[in-house]
Amino acid sequence: MKLKDTDIVFEKCTAEHLDDICALQESAFEHIDNPDLLRRNSREMLLSCLVEHCTLGAFYNGQLIAFAVLYDGGDTDENIGFDIGLSGDAVKDVINMKLIIVSPEYRGNGLQGKLMARLEAVAVEKGKKLICATVSPLNSFSCNNFIKSGYAFHSTKEKYGGLLRSIYVKRI
Repeated sequence: MKLKDTDIVFEKCTAEHLDDICALQESAFEHIDNPDLLRRNSREMLLSCLVEHCTLGAFYNGQLIAFAVLYDGGDTDENIGFDIGLSGDAVKDVINMKLIIVSPEYRGNGLQGKLMARLEAVAVEKGKKLICATVSPLNSFSCNNFIKSGYAFHSTKEKYGGLLRSIYVKRI
């Protein structure tokens, strides 16, 4: 469904949105041919993203139609800074664009890019210098969106229990 920009409301999601976020993730998995294109996050991980990190939602008529997560992995293996060879204080400058899901019926409205741009502004406010993301190399749509949004391909690495992922990096 094609929407006007004025039809979409972007707002920070809270724990109250957990059921909608889980449902949207499941809908995405139902509409992809290869489940390895997307990393399934547990309900607990999604709740953590809502409470401890920044999850931004796109809403149409009060319904969540897309969301994206900006995740500060700190000194854990969730920080993609380690995957690009950073260490020490340099890793603290990295934040992850962890997850972006758009409802299948609302694809084609540029929601992935619009969510990314808004979360990049949040990362700048947090004093971060790099945003990193992992994308399945088979997910050409998302790979192209990251490149279009100014991210550079860095490398390909096995992550998340054996899934092959391309790593993209953007200096902000």
